[in-house]
Amino acid sequence: MTSRLDRLLLLLDTGSSASVRSTAAKQLAQLAAKSVITDVAIEEDVKTARASVARVDPTGWSELMAVVARILPYLHSKSHDTRTAASVALSHIFGLVPLWKPLQPDGDTDTSSPQSADVSSPEFPIFSVQELMQRGTLLLSSSGKEFTKPSGILANSAEVKKARKEAMSRLGLDFLESVGGGEDMDLDKELAADEMEAECENNDNTKAEEEETKPVSSPTAVDDPEVDMKEDSTPPSRPGSTTPGPPQASMSVAPTSEDDLSRLSARERNRLKRKRKPGNAAFVAAPPPAQGSGSKYNATPAGGQSNKVRLVSADEQTAQPKSRVKSPRSPVDEAPEKVVIDPTKGGAVAPKVAQQSNALEVLPGMWIWDGVVKVLEVDLFSAQWEVRHGAALALRELLKIQGKYGGMTDGLSSLENDFAHERWCNDLAAKLLYIFVLDRFGDFVSDQVVAPVRETVSQTLASLLLHMPRRSVLHVHSILLQMIRQDFSSSSSNQHDKGKKDDASTLVWEVRHAGLLGIKYEVAVRSDLVEIETVTTGKEEGVKEEEGVPSSELMGKEVLKGIVDAAVLGLGDRDDDVRSVAASCLSPVASHLVQRLPEALSQVLSVLWLCLSDMKDDLSSSVGAVMDLLGKLVAYDEVISILANEELSYSLTVLAPTLFPFFRHTISNVRLAVVQTLDSFMNVPSLPKDWVSGSFLCLLFQNLVVEERQDVRSTTLAAWRTAISILTEAPGRIQNAVHTQLLLDWHGYLMTPIGTPIDASRFYHASPIGDDPGVERHNVDKSMLAQDMSLVTFDTVVKARVAGAQALAYLMVSWKNSVNEMEEVFRPFICHYIDSSSTYQKFFSAVIAEEWAREHDKMSAASSSLLIEKSALARDLSSKMLSWLQSEPPAAYHEMILTLARIHGECFHLLQSFVHDYKVSPNAIPNLGVDVDVTGEKEGYFSIHTAREAVGPIFTKLKDGLGRAKRKDMSIINEKRNKVLSSIERYTEMKALYDNRVSAAFAAAFVAFKSTPDKVSPVVKGIMNGIKNEENEDLQRRCAVAVASFIEFCAHHNLTQPPDKIVKNLCTFLCQDTEHTPTFAYHRKIIQGILSFQGASRGASANSKDNTRKEDTVSSDEASKSRLSRRGASLAFSELSNSFGSRLLEVIPGMWHCMAGGLLSACSSDSSAQVDRAIEKQYGQDVIDSLSVIETVAPPLHEELWSRIIDIFPMIIMALRSQFAIIRQSAARCFATICDVMPMQGMKYVIENVIPLLGDDLVSSNRQGATELMYHIVQKLDIKALPYVLFMIVPVLGRMSDSDDDVRATATNTFASLVKMVPLEAGLPDPPGFSEDLLKRREQERQFLTQLLDGNKVEQYVLPIPIKAELRKYQQEGVNWLAFLAKYQLHGILCDDMGLGKTLQSICILAGKHYERAQRHKETHSQDSVHLPSLIICPPTLTGHWYYEILKYTDTLRPMMYTGNARERSKLLKKFSQYDVVVTSYEVIRNDIQNLQDFNWHYCVLDEGHIIKNAKTKLTQAVKRIKAHHRLILSGTPIQNNVLELWSLFDFLMPGFLGSESWFNERFSKPILSNRDGKAKTGEAAALALEALHKQVLPFLLRRLKEDVLSDLPPKIIQDYYCELSDLQKCLYDDFSKSQAGLNAEDTVKSSQPSKGTEVHVFQSLQYLRKLCNHPALVLKDANSIREAMSKASLKTEAGMLSEIHHAPKLLALRQLLSDCGIGCAIGSALEKNDVSDTVPSSTGAFSQHRALIFCQMKQMLDIIERDLFKQHMPSVTYMRLDGNTDANKRHAIVQTFNSDPSIDCLLLTTHVGGLGLTLTGADTVIFVEHDWNPMKDLQAMDRAHRIGQKKVVNVYRLITKGTLEEKIMGLQRFKLNIANSVVTQQNSGLASMDTDLVLDLFRRTSEEEDAVAAMKRKDKDASSSGASAGPHKNVLQGLEDLPPEEEYEGLSLNSFMSSLGKE
Repeated sequence: MTSRLDRLLLLLDTGSSASVRSTAAKQLAQLAAKSVITDVAIEEDVKTARASVARVDPTGWSELMAVVARILPYLHSKSHDTRTAASVALSHIFGLVPLWKPLQPDGDTDTSSPQSADVSSPEFPIFSVQELMQRGTLLLSSSGKEFTKPSGILANSAEVKKARKEAMSRLGLDFLESVGGGEDMDLDKELAADEMEAECENNDNTKAEEEETKPVSSPTAVDDPEVDMKEDSTPPSRPGSTTPGPPQASMSVAPTSEDDLSRLSARERNRLKRKRKPGNAAFVAAPPPAQGSGSKYNATPAGGQSNKVRLVSADEQTAQPKSRVKSPRSPVDEAPEKVVIDPTKGGAVAPKVAQQSNALEVLPGMWIWDGVVKVLEVDLFSAQWEVRHGAALALRELLKIQGKYGGMTDGLSSLENDFAHERWCNDLAAKLLYIFVLDRFGDFVSDQVVAPVRETVSQTLASLLLHMPRRSVLHVHSILLQMIRQDFSSSSSNQHDKGKKDDASTLVWEVRHAGLLGIKYEVAVRSDLVEIETVTTGKEEGVKEEEGVPSSELMGKEVLKGIVDAAVLGLGDRDDDVRSVAASCLSPVASHLVQRLPEALSQVLSVLWLCLSDMKDDLSSSVGAVMDLLGKLVAYDEVISILANEELSYSLTVLAPTLFPFFRHTISNVRLAVVQTLDSFMNVPSLPKDWVSGSFLCLLFQNLVVEERQDVRSTTLAAWRTAISILTEAPGRIQNAVHTQLLLDWHGYLMTPIGTPIDASRFYHASPIGDDPGVERHNVDKSMLAQDMSLVTFDTVVKARVAGAQALAYLMVSWKNSVNEMEEVFRPFICHYIDSSSTYQKFFSAVIAEEWAREHDKMSAASSSLLIEKSALARDLSSKMLSWLQSEPPAAYHEMILTLARIHGECFHLLQSFVHDYKVSPNAIPNLGVDVDVTGEKEGYFSIHTAREAVGPIFTKLKDGLGRAKRKDMSIINEKRNKVLSSIERYTEMKALYDNRVSAAFAAAFVAFKSTPDKVSPVVKGIMNGIKNEENEDLQRRCAVAVASFIEFCAHHNLTQPPDKIVKNLCTFLCQDTEHTPTFAYHRKIIQGILSFQGASRGASANSKDNTRKEDTVSSDEASKSRLSRRGASLAFSELSNSFGSRLLEVIPGMWHCMAGGLLSACSSDSSAQVDRAIEKQYGQDVIDSLSVIETVAPPLHEELWSRIIDIFPMIIMALRSQFAIIRQSAARCFATICDVMPMQGMKYVIENVIPLLGDDLVSSNRQGATELMYHIVQKLDIKALPYVLFMIVPVLGRMSDSDDDVRATATNTFASLVKMVPLEAGLPDPPGFSEDLLKRREQERQFLTQLLDGNKVEQYVLPIPIKAELRKYQQEGVNWLAFLAKYQLHGILCDDMGLGKTLQSICILAGKHYERAQRHKETHSQDSVHLPSLIICPPTLTGHWYYEILKYTDTLRPMMYTGNARERSKLLKKFSQYDVVVTSYEVIRNDIQNLQDFNWHYCVLDEGHIIKNAKTKLTQAVKRIKAHHRLILSGTPIQNNVLELWSLFDFLMPGFLGSESWFNERFSKPILSNRDGKAKTGEAAALALEALHKQVLPFLLRRLKEDVLSDLPPKIIQDYYCELSDLQKCLYDDFSKSQAGLNAEDTVKSSQPSKGTEVHVFQSLQYLRKLCNHPALVLKDANSIREAMSKASLKTEAGMLSEIHHAPKLLALRQLLSDCGIGCAIGSALEKNDVSDTVPSSTGAFSQHRALIFCQMKQMLDIIERDLFKQHMPSVTYMRLDGNTDANKRHAIVQTFNSDPSIDCLLLTTHVGGLGLTLTGADTVIFVEHDWNPMKDLQAMDRAHRIGQKKVVNVYRLITKGTLEEKIMGLQRFKLNIANSVVTQQNSGLASMDTDLVLDLFRRTSEEEDAVAAMKRKDKDASSSGASAGPHKNVLQGLEDLPPEEEYEGLSLNSFMSSLGKE
């Protein structure tokens, strides 16, 4: 794959979600910043340390700029997400790198700022808003030139300048050319030289206009020096940009060798020397192509190619124009461009090298970001709005963070630098202001316009203003005011804006809008402009005196006045969006306005009121902004006094009603604002209140009944209470305001049955002043008024009605005159509705009664008499409700009539079917009644009883009357009957629900009145049914409150029995939900496993069986009922805790036993066995119930009662250690909840008593219980667990390699969550109440973590015993790493390159760890240090090698070889314990696993561990059954064919770490493989998957390459040696290709997914071709076929013919190679014609110079080489042979002999046997006669010779038959190598370079939901792309761009901008 930079850039552009893009942006920034700062810390740290950073090395800056240059093109993207992500990446870069500061010249001590000294300030550029508006070209959405040829990239600063000039002239800004031009004069000769240089660089440039007619040539596509340039050779630049600006540049002239300098002038020579200084070479590379992988060029990382070819124009001298004046040149003068390749730079140009330029380069000593700003400035003037927007985003971030020293230069005095900085600021500000005036792009989203460019540019300007001196800011300010006023006498109207105009003059609203935006941000960031100054001496900051006005008077007040005038002007604008911005302009300066400019207040207020009264339509978005400002101002006393003073403003009596029309405004925020504003008016004592009237109350009440949003409702209720309290202050006022008709209406709205439309004809509508009756307004309450239950939910309606009921109850309580009068007014309503036959009328009247009683209790003193004693109405209501509760519920309710009528119709049709379908006489059908009667009391009417009769006896009678034949076919009529039956059932359920609701409401109201019933049971039953069955949570909560009130009532009257009974019932309700409270009986058989982590456990078959049984028994209906009961009970317990607090257990004495009874009975013993017996015999379910209840009741429990819970901690932990999995699960859930409630006490107990259980090797249930608790704690506590993370992380880490599958999987998951919290843990205070020992332990754990997360901190591991070898530095580091893994029970793969001494490193760690263990056992005799042998498993060839190596390097380890036949091996089994290391082979493990799986090993080392890459083989499965404390894999090539192999390796090391195989396959393997062909569509997924996988396995892989660590190892040269097929082979090959088998094979090689079933057949075909390429004899077996083939090939047939060497060109080639190496021929002749290898005179005399290893795949081929080549043609060659037939015990001896005896020329090997682990450094030439499909096997084989100990250059020759299958095999090898290198990269070269701080993201395994979302997105994408061809119209539509969605503009608010500056 491509480099990491490319992958990150790809994700930046195509990331599927914002989080993917922002992560990519962060990592890009860290990557970039690494070149400038050594240690990329977290941003916050950098910001604090930034000031003190020393100057960075220039080369570092240039590398940084190279990355910046790669990011800049993404700012041009059409996609808002890409632009934002690119600006985020740049922002991170600016934030991470140090702040550039100019170096002061020596002796410059003058630090005084220019403000104090009287220095002339730089002029502000000439700026005429009027002229710009008349002459400038407008910047719209785009230029319409989308389809012109894209221009090239800017090659250098001179070109940037030229592009800027062109952009300016294109916009008609030539008259402003002086802007920014001043700098050319000042930087004297530097820039003069620059200009000259630019002239010669630009002499071949084409003008932008010519670009469309003439192809632009680019030097990047040269394939060959002579080839002419093609037209399509421009690299695609700037995705999405259509800027017609910058022309294509030719590569800059750069003569390279010293001799060339003679051709240059002195000035050019100096210029060149300066350019060669380090640090001046930041290149801007061409951006990655927009059109995906199909494009011709791929971008390479900037600076990626070392052998750049310089292109020099031959005509450079002649083509140069003589003068520097603008001299346009016609295309005719243009000399054709010639390309001369400078020979000093090497061969042909690769077509993929991106053109490079140095546009970001700055002169030495200048502000480092100057180049970036210049490039962005050009983009600011682009015709395409996206490009402007992107540039503004990037500039904003740059100026915000790095703008402080813009424009300064090293070596100038501080005064000069301040001058330069100010001039730079002025120029940049002027350019931003141009955009303000010219930009017209607006996007009308939702209810207002968003101008993304102007809004972003105003933020950019604000970022610049932060660094500008005051006088410049004032100048900018004055221009912004001009833009708002537009009061210049405009001679000609601007023809561009026929859009919005002011009547008075031709005002351009966009310009005014922009000016106000600028002011808005200006006052927000520079509040000092309007603050009080104390400058009295000297001129005020050098502001010029104008017309005799001293500058000191241009004070803050003036500025403030200007702002206010501008805002007032804006507020008076006809355009709504301008008004909106104008209002938000004044918000930041509201306090200054009130304090400093009180005289303007009345004007501002009157304009605001005018604005509100002038709103003509419902979509005025400025209402919200205007009201917010009003609300802000009303908080000040000065404003209130103005409002109170009728002379200064209209009276509030007139003004407040102007807000009334906005009560039901379409925009919800306006609705909220209006209520808040009016509420704030009411809460100010001094303001008039006479506007608070009946109509105002109407509006509030209507708000309550029809508002859907909770926040508006609750604000309205608060306003209602305020209004009522105001009205009750004056006697009689409330009676006048609230007359009977109003109350009638209000009750009417409230009591309308739910689902029946509300009659809104009596609603009060405030009409806006001057409202046009013809304007149709949008009715926002349509669905609430229609009560359409498909549009509004039942919950919303209930909440609204309850709010209305509360309002009426408050009114009743507040009715001041007398109780009797109030009762007279309200009695008719409430009594009428409580006796109504409607459910909801009864219900809501009960709610009003209940709320009335509660409000009364709140308002009256505790000692005062009860409401029921004072009020007759209360007594009447109370007795009515009690009698209803005591009697039987009514037969039906009014709401049920419709349902009954429907049932009536269904019954009628059912019985009529007998007449129609079965020809029964109509007289036989009984009459059901014409009308319906829900009460069932009227004779002859249809009731539910009649319906039951109809489907029962009547139906049966009619059916029985039918003949037998007709009775057979009754399916249709039976279906109708079933339909009626289900309707009747629904009717019954509805009745039960209504009964339940009414009885609950009546009981709750009765309880609220506090009257004493004769029998409590009807009341209790009503409330408890509500708790048990109510579906609506709000109503259920009301019942819970009633329960608490009732228990309080009982406590007050000393009734003990009802409370205990109620609590007992609540506990029963809690335990009905089997999801939360499982049934012990179902689960008692499950002993093993962790139930909480289902799914992670693989083999939980018992569990799954039991679960299915459990699911079957509980129907979904029952389950939902039990969930309701549980919810109700938990609400009730919360209310009880709220009501009684610490008295709870005194008030309800039986409650504690209900909660903890089961635990107290079963778990009081100290012995787990006894506890388990008690649980099994009797208390299983009780324990689960107790744990479930405690889990629910603990959270709301009062702190003083926590001690009761702490007392039962030991019992809960006993349950946690139970043998029953279900008890463990319940205990873990319960204790985790307790820890969540009381983290300090709970976690301390866990750390002291549970964490030790994690290490219990003997009792697995202890480990399972403790692990399950850790899992729940991490899930539940989340961030609260931070102070305790360190205690948990290492013990959990240790369990990741537990022998129990479930423990392992759960621990892995838990560790993944814990490790993410580690960075947050630092700096937290010590957890309170912890002992010294615990705190010490925490420090040790912290030390471990710093090592895990920062490789540099890993301790040196000093071997405790001598090793007879000098370890190289990298080997010692490897041993340190292995020791680190061992210390923390981690496991890893040591995948050093072949030949770096993996064996030696492993022997060191084994020797060290065995010795340490033995020493510890001597001292402690502890169980965890008893002697355990280690097991080494290797290929059979290497068993002897390992055995001898151990003996060779150490004396402390006693090795034994466990090999031989089965009988010999069985004798050895008993001796294991006498040895330290057992060496065996994979084959032995496979055969003997039954014997070996029961042994515990200390270490298990797999040498060449990639052998277990296929998880399905018996060998792999056997190896994975080995139990060992530490597991280690050694492999030079951990990934050989695909990444799935890595999964299998990790499944041995840390099962579960990479998920299940199928999960891994979906998450990593598929996306990576899908990108085999490099298609853009799958590119993102593949890049993401590779990046994620790389991170996840990073810390557990250590890989070093030979070239990096062995400077003394000679190079390895690989060469491909091509041979042609012989005639015989060609003939056979063609024959096969034409056969069917050949065609199939060809297809399979080409297709990516072979069809099932063909693989075997095809594989045989491929094998056939491979054999044929090697030697015809391998495919022609018998004499007949040989003769036939010979005759076909028209060759002579002779005896022994196939052994002729010329039939097999590979043998000829091999002979040639060997003789070239001096093998098999006289030495002299070899030296004469030795052209292949480097020959070194040698002292060996008689022996060959070189010795060779010859590798084949097949033994037959080795036979042929031996027989046909060596014996026949090269008899003098001495050789040995090593293949599968060689006895495994003798292999080591063969290797030893070959290495030590130089007289042996060759060693013949098969790749399979000789390719692994052997050291064959005696050879220096490796020849592959055949190749493996798997590239790693070939690499492994080469490195037999190229490893430590090799002194010569190793030459590798690969014999390849041209044009055959072999070439294809080599292609496949390349893809596989790419993948392997991307996952296991150089970052794994040591702990220091593994970004182990990324261990934290590393363990993040994305949840299945996230994966599902990503998969959906992928599907959508594919669907949309496949659907594109649906039809011509669709394509047309797709061609139109979508405007961005609203969310994109969320960042364009003042608040988010200020918070990004760290100001609130």
